[in-house]
Amino acid sequence: MDEFVTFKEFSDEEHFIEFSQFLEQNNIRFQTEISNGAIDPVSMRSVQKFFLVKIEKENFPSVQKLIDNIAQESIEDIDPDHYLFQFSDEELFEILSKADEWSELDYKLAQKILQDRGHTLDKEYLKYLKKERLATLAKPEPSQAKFIWAGYTFAILGGVLGVAMGWGIYFSQKRLPNGEVVYSYSESDRKHGKKIIVIGFIMMVLLILLKILPLSSE
Repeated sequence: MDEFVTFKEFSDEEHFIEFSQFLEQNNIRFQTEISNGAIDPVSMRSVQKFFLVKIEKENFPSVQKLIDNIAQESIEDIDPDHYLFQFSDEELFEILSKADEWSELDYKLAQKILQDRGHTLDKEYLKYLKKERLATLAKPEPSQAKFIWAGYTFAILGGVLGVAMGWGIYFSQKRLPNGEVVYSYSESDRKHGKKIIVIGFIMMVLLILLKILPLSSE
């Protein structure tokens, strides 16, 4: 069975639809999924709604090449009033270092503008920037000490919230631009998350038993 993996995430529905149509026009098999906004059990903050486009992992290189070629061709007819022409060299280099946050057209155009300004950009340097970006994104989130202790507290009290917080710390994952999936939190924090889950379930069972036993003795 072919495995479909997330290739791109969109926070904007219009761009999501445009990209889906682009894949259809090029006869590329894909699947879509909507990740509805929810509450992160760790930070208790609202999570943004995302539109996911999935393709077969083996097609990642060919689809990316197709996108690159189209973006490269579009540069030739770019509007001279395009906003990137007003960017400083530093801002353009930031686009290259965070390519996943920009469109393919912006990424290619940033390269062209820098080269026109006398900067040398070889393939090895661009590969290095992408590698460094992946390494940065793959780093675990900062230590969740206060959420961990809150999780232990709620777990000991037998609350479902404690289990939910431990679950979020232990199982939470994030997807990198290359399709790789990594855990969101450090191994140390995840160990605490696992302990919180276990303690929470044990306390919930004990509380249920304490409520049942008096009834059975009557």
